[in-house]
Amino acid sequence: MKKTVRVTIDVEVTIDESKFDEKMMREFIEDFYNFPYIEDHIKFLAQLEARELAGEFIEGYGNVSEYGIELMVVDQEEKIID
Repeated sequence: MKKTVRVTIDVEVTIDESKFDEKMMREFIEDFYNFPYIEDHIKFLAQLEARELAGEFIEGYGNVSEYGIELMVVDQEEKIID
């Protein structure tokens, strides 16, 4: 049997915007990914949480509490689409 499943996960992301200053953003782009906007970081952090890859320490951010990062799955749905 072969099925395609759509998985939808909604993640609530909280960050301390003041920690995402020009220096941090520049260094993150130089060392990790081209995320020029805070929204890019929010989406990335949500993906990590959805994939269960986020923890107290996240590469590129360090200790999440220092950045005011809070991640929480608020809804999840799985649906067989064919």
